[in-house]
Amino acid sequence: MGLRIHSNMSALNAGRQVGNTTRGLAATLNQLASGLHINRAADDAAGLAIAERFRTRVRQYQQEANSLQSGINAVRTAEGGLDVQQEAVGRLRELTVQASNGTLTDDQRAALNEEAQQLIDQINDIGENTEFNGQALLNGEAAEIELGTEGGNAIRIEESTAESLGVQGIDLSTAEGAAAAVNTLDAAAQRLSQNRASLGAQENRLESAINQRTIGIENAGAAESAIRDADLARVTMARAQNEVLLRAGLGALTQANVVPQSAMALLGG
Repeated sequence: MGLRIHSNMSALNAGRQVGNTTRGLAATLNQLASGLHINRAADDAAGLAIAERFRTRVRQYQQEANSLQSGINAVRTAEGGLDVQQEAVGRLRELTVQASNGTLTDDQRAALNEEAQQLIDQINDIGENTEFNGQALLNGEAAEIELGTEGGNAIRIEESTAESLGVQGIDLSTAEGAAAAVNTLDAAAQRLSQNRASLGAQENRLESAINQRTIGIENAGAAESAIRDADLARVTMARAQNEVLLRAGLGALTQANVVPQSAMALLGG
């Protein structure tokens, strides 16, 4: 190659390589500082799009898990109300058996009936006022509550008031009324047991759905991490390589700039 003053191709090539190495070194330093392989879309456009889909899926699963947990809390609240109602029905049956005893006086049955009416009011009060987050659960208004999750998860709660249980008109002031109330209370106890069993099964289903979301969060998070996070060992090696190349490139650029000086020396001679 001849000696030229206006064009120094060696220096231009060396300068280009130094520029590339400098950009590579800056990228590796950025990755080391952030711990991320993708800091901007230009780093890996396709990878960023895929990682964002995984991140969106993680957020969706997290919110669905929260919604399912709210559903479990609502189910537990309703089941707690049914438990108290079932205890009241059990006490009512005791009073009914006692009131059906023909040896009792009218005053004694009146006392038993007074307690029974208080228990019926308690059952109805629980049915009307048991609520979760301001929503009544046992008065029939919340027959089905959608949880807003993928797959259409919902909770179903049967009405459980004194009227729906059939205990509203129980009267223990007479032996005949007490005897007639036994079958009614047995049916009410059976319905309460069925309702509680249904809620228990729904709680188990919702817990399984939460476990599924939790596994999904782990898997989607791992997939996103594999794309978005930096492999620090690889990035450290790349940084060391770029540092060596930068020193070598600067040395080559210095040598390339000596060539025009040789031409000037030739002209001076």
